[in-house]
Amino acid sequence: MEKLAQFVETLPGVLVAGEFLMDRHTIRIWRGSNPLQLSLRQFCLFAVFMQHVGKPLSRNTLKDLVWGAESPVAASIVDAEVMRLRRAIADKKGKQRLRSVRSVGYILDL
Repeated sequence: MEKLAQFVETLPGVLVAGEFLMDRHTIRIWRGSNPLQLSLRQFCLFAVFMQHVGKPLSRNTLKDLVWGAESPVAASIVDAEVMRLRRAIADKKGKQRLRSVRSVGYILDL
């Protein structure tokens, strides 16, 4: 399995983070062998988190990277989309991968 993961990481357009595999060309994400159903906005948001695994990201950083620096999107919209993404990527036991970091923002914790 480790060799397969190393091979997959060399494919263009493919991101691997923990149990998640993202294909940016087909706009699809899998947790293990299970495909996840995400909106395009959730896909973009999760792509940012996957590129910054273990690093806390502020609401402003997420807004800039997903909606655009000039977007008038409020922090509450970012929060709501993160909440929807949390539900979409949670495992069957309800374990959360995205957690809040007080006074900072959110972190993808694998």
